[in-house]
Amino acid sequence: MKNISLPLLLLALAGAPAAAQVTVNPAVLDPPVKPADKKVQSSPRPPSAKPPQPSAKPAPQQQATPSTVPDVPLAPPAPPVLPLPIAVTTRPAAPAGTVTITADAPGAAVALPGGLRVTFGPGQSDMTPAVSEAVRALARSTGKLQNFNVTALAGGGDDMSVPRRLSLARGLAIRALLINEGVASTRIYVRALGSNAEAIGTAPADRTDIMVGPTPPARPTP
Repeated sequence: MKNISLPLLLLALAGAPAAAQVTVNPAVLDPPVKPADKKVQSSPRPPSAKPPQPSAKPAPQQQATPSTVPDVPLAPPAPPVLPLPIAVTTRPAAPAGTVTITADAPGAAVALPGGLRVTFGPGQSDMTPAVSEAVRALARSTGKLQNFNVTALAGGGDDMSVPRRLSLARGLAIRALLINEGVASTRIYVRALGSNAEAIGTAPADRTDIMVGPTPPARPTP
């Protein structure tokens, strides 16, 4: 604010011209000059401190790709070609055997505990109708799901192969009668022992023992 002197004020009121004395306060004319602001100095960073790392930007979200529908063929695929089965050589089954029925053939059928004993004439393998019917009746009475252990023997001679072949013929004849009654061949165990002295024991040599059981017996019934 300007300071005006009293004489000048009186002259103005009186209306007379006069040389004005003006006293001016220089402090009012110009505003006081402010001292320059001091820059704020940051405290020195210790040498061991690492500079601040910029924050990692979040990974952009992956947009889900639309699933594609697989192409479906119009016609079904051709069936696979399977290889031909491999032929495996197996042991051939024993022949069914030949049953010779003779009305006057020597021999008989004797019941045994759990089986039947069939006797033959020396050097023969044929049976009478009564003997063959006894073998068939044994198969019918015991059932088709039983195992039949057939042990065939024959009298000895100079050639050991002869009684063995004869005992085999007798065993196969019994086997054929059992198969004809519906017994599976896999349930019939034929053992042709020929003139084995231990197997013959004290019983007649020309015979065939038919035992019904789960497994073949260790030795024929004496």
